[in-house]
Amino acid sequence: MKRIYFLIMAFSIFKASAQNGTLKGRVIAGGDPLAFSTVVLSGTTTGAATNDKGYYEIKNITPGTYQAIVTCVGYQTKKIKVAIKKEDITLLNIEMKIDSASLKEVVITSLGIATTIRRAPVPVTVVSHEAFVQQASTNVIDAIAKLPGITAITTGPGVSKPEINGLGYNRVLTLMDGERQEDFQWGDEHGVLIDPNAVYNAEIIRGAASLQYGANAMAGVVSFKSQPSRESGAVSGSITSEYQTNNGLIGNSVDIGGNNNGLIWDIRGSYEEAHSYSDPHDGYVWGTAFRQDNIKATIGINRDWGYSRLMVSTLHRQIEIPDGNRDSTTGRFEFDVPLGAQFVNGKYVPGSGQVFPNRANFLSYNPDVSSYQILNHDEVWWQNSVNVGAGSIGADIGYTASVRHEIDTGNVAEENMFVHDIPYSLKYQVENNSGLKLTTGINGMYEFMNNGPEPPSPYIGDFEIPNYHIFDMGGYGILEKDFKNLSISGGLRYDLRSITGQAMYLANYFTPEQEEVPAGTPGAYTQFPSVSKTYTGFSGSIGATYQLPDHNYVKLNLAKSYRAPAINELTSNELNPGAFAYELGNINLKAEQGYEVDAAYGNNGKDVNFEVDGFYNYINNFIFSNRLAGKNGADSILLGKPVYKYTANTAIITGVSAYLNIHPADAKWLEIDNGFTYIYTFLPGKTDSTRHLPWTPTPRLTSNVRFKLADKNTSVFKGAYFEFGAEHDWAQNDIYSAQYTELPSFAYTLFNAGIGTNFVGKKTKRTLCSLFINCTNLMNIAYVDHTARTQYFWAYNGANEPTNFGRVPAIVTQQSEGIYNMGRNIGFKLIIPIGITSGTH
Repeated sequence: MKRIYFLIMAFSIFKASAQNGTLKGRVIAGGDPLAFSTVVLSGTTTGAATNDKGYYEIKNITPGTYQAIVTCVGYQTKKIKVAIKKEDITLLNIEMKIDSASLKEVVITSLGIATTIRRAPVPVTVVSHEAFVQQASTNVIDAIAKLPGITAITTGPGVSKPEINGLGYNRVLTLMDGERQEDFQWGDEHGVLIDPNAVYNAEIIRGAASLQYGANAMAGVVSFKSQPSRESGAVSGSITSEYQTNNGLIGNSVDIGGNNNGLIWDIRGSYEEAHSYSDPHDGYVWGTAFRQDNIKATIGINRDWGYSRLMVSTLHRQIEIPDGNRDSTTGRFEFDVPLGAQFVNGKYVPGSGQVFPNRANFLSYNPDVSSYQILNHDEVWWQNSVNVGAGSIGADIGYTASVRHEIDTGNVAEENMFVHDIPYSLKYQVENNSGLKLTTGINGMYEFMNNGPEPPSPYIGDFEIPNYHIFDMGGYGILEKDFKNLSISGGLRYDLRSITGQAMYLANYFTPEQEEVPAGTPGAYTQFPSVSKTYTGFSGSIGATYQLPDHNYVKLNLAKSYRAPAINELTSNELNPGAFAYELGNINLKAEQGYEVDAAYGNNGKDVNFEVDGFYNYINNFIFSNRLAGKNGADSILLGKPVYKYTANTAIITGVSAYLNIHPADAKWLEIDNGFTYIYTFLPGKTDSTRHLPWTPTPRLTSNVRFKLADKNTSVFKGAYFEFGAEHDWAQNDIYSAQYTELPSFAYTLFNAGIGTNFVGKKTKRTLCSLFINCTNLMNIAYVDHTARTQYFWAYNGANEPTNFGRVPAIVTQQSEGIYNMGRNIGFKLIIPIGITSGTH
């Protein structure tokens, strides 16, 4: 019976496919093939990319009349009406025209139904595939952190968290192929667990995006995307090898994928490792080594009815967290305890006696001597879209399991956390003949976390947050309408969040005999009380863009945003060696309510394109962490660490970001790109030392000049270039200076340089390999980024006691006492394409 059913289904699918039509052809510009162009049928998810000879093919198209939209960066978008007939092949060749102002036509999808940057009411930044592969960075967030309006809060070279318009943590939602990355995003010392080699391009929404994505997108969205599907019949991939001189980073990644008549697949394996980095002030910085490996696989099907894709990934990261532990006399970095030290029968044994790391220790690729973390992130993500009439229904669901072990000294973890997430999304999208677009749906997640058991004596367990359950759900509706010069969009959303935290009680608190005990145990310490909270809130926005004469345009967007407190903000009671702080939650916190205005003016001319974005964000109940004062007014210390507590206040965040790109039409060999970011924060009613939000980025100006060499038919070089860049960061004196929560930062200027080219066969003109060389911090200056947390890491050894491992905290009162950023770094990247079969043509 099962065989008969299978045969009937197979015959039905075959018959339906046989009755559909095919669209194929070639995309050219000036007589030359235009590779990597995209051809999409409007109102559907059906499309294809051209191969290196400019050919494309779209199969299994339902008969009817469509509008084919053809796009390619650097060329004007073309829209052509095409009729698809049953069991027929329609030939459509397209001639594209160069458009120096091509940014206005870049298609984006993160706002709902596909639109263009110039039609989007909020600022959106697109990061191309070329921008990712042509640079050197130690993680995927650092790769985007220099864009206008974007910064990163860092804890060493392997840990970075994105900030948008001065807001970060749980106010920025990070996505990978549409799946939200919730892997410990509430904490300081754990970065985004995404393999940088798996990222093909990205879209960044700079402004309140709570409407479609929920409360965690209060500041915006960083949407990373993997490589799009190959054209039908193709099997291809690449081998990427990378080396960076400063921290000896070695990275390798292999990717292979194919498309067999709509059956798509892809598999990638990556590995990278690095030893301690160096800076001009201290030389090698102890405790900054890391390594990471990742395997990711995708399988799916594209048909006329829609698509279905299943993605599976497993990532392992082991990373050291520097603590700034120094010798009190010389200032040299030293071990927390002498190398080889251990506890035997509850007594401390000094070990080998080696106190200071030597060159071999600094250059070791084993990140397990200093304080370190072991992070595992496994995920499954199933995306589906089914065409229904003039619209489509999307249904996505996933599962992620994130594990965190934190080890301070030795090889036994004092902290073990297990987080599980089930994100989900159901939405309906439709566009009628008049151009009115509707997107409506529900999305959210179910998340639960369990702490591991108390480690064996004499190790002392560290419990940052309680075991908890979170359920998020939100429903939304968005309407969009494009007129000739005017685009309008708006919508509403309602969110609900339920948080339940379990109580925890500890006996013999912070001693080698510490253990978890039941409620009511005499003398037990209440690590966490039970908590049960429900938050609800509305979000909404209305915005418009208008296209003015001579390539000018204006944008205006009004938004109401909402964010419920995160679990750590409510319940923290933690001694966290990685965060170098003792943090206390606040169970009385209320949900944040934001009111934001975004306005922009831009021009996409023949030789120049620019945009200036201004925003004003007023947030009630803004939640942040500030350092507490002791009874005598000095810094509050608990268990050897400065104490921070979450509090709330009205906050005003305002600023300007801008870009100016010069690309003369008569000098195609020259590109000059400039970006600027300025953020100002203010806490009304506060004193001089508490009137600004912590971690407000410094004003920043970036400039890059690229010279592109002309391609010659007889040359083995294609797309060759060399470039020079500069970044100037002004001093930041608008700080939260109470109790040395923040220090003012000094101004600095960094210089960068790079070269790159594709090597091609003289006859075939196919790319044989690509080589990119980049140098950051060219002048090797000693500097501290204002949003680098490691500038506050400083301690010195005491008597090597088990408690706090002998470390005596030291308050950083000037930058030279903390840890500096990385010095000069030269990155080499080699990419070898693999082309087993190139498709139909």
